[in-house]
Amino acid sequence: MRTRGFTLIEVLLAITLLSTIMALAVGGLRAAQRASTSGEAVIEQTNNLRVVHQFVRRQLSQAQAMVIEQDENDEVPTRFIGESDWVRFVAPMPGYLSYGGLYVQQFAIEPGPNGRELVFYFAMLNGYEQGEIEQTQGVVLLDGLNGGDFWYLGEDPETDQPLWSNAWERVDALPLSVELDLDLVRENQMVWPTVAAAVRVDANPARQQRTIRSGADLLIPNRRR
Repeated sequence: MRTRGFTLIEVLLAITLLSTIMALAVGGLRAAQRASTSGEAVIEQTNNLRVVHQFVRRQLSQAQAMVIEQDENDEVPTRFIGESDWVRFVAPMPGYLSYGGLYVQQFAIEPGPNGRELVFYFAMLNGYEQGEIEQTQGVVLLDGLNGGDFWYLGEDPETDQPLWSNAWERVDALPLSVELDLDLVRENQMVWPTVAAAVRVDANPARQQRTIRSGADLLIPNRRR
């Protein structure tokens, strides 16, 4: 009895079919790997954004009315400086960073290689000299920004009503609240939730404004965006 073998056409069809199946399998594995890598990147970016957001809010909310600097001929001590693209204040550093005591701290929005950056500077308050913090090594918290703004809540001297401004002129006093808006540049359309840090009232004994007159003053008005 003669055994019939495979014809050349059948062999070629089998090889073609096997090659197609292997190509589809490899393509699926690569797609799964890309999806996994992309997902891990999004998770990492989200976690980094959350940590930075919490850090900025915590440090601003713990600002204290300590004198940062004072010229010999300057009768007004500097306790808090705020501009649209940077802010400087005194606050304790987090314990997990192994820094003790009060530090002069600064958040600044500066130009970087990948757009603008949110940079953090700090120097010990004890023995601090004017201009010292500009000489310290900044830590880049976020990069790839289109821009950003700091906003400060004070009191309108004419109406005694809460007033938001993107510059803080009362360097001898602390604002009621500080907000930070950032414009992120991310392919996944990730956005920065606005930081709204209410400065602790008990940390500001030197405030010369009438900021707490009744229980209603404890409500921080939202800034219109």
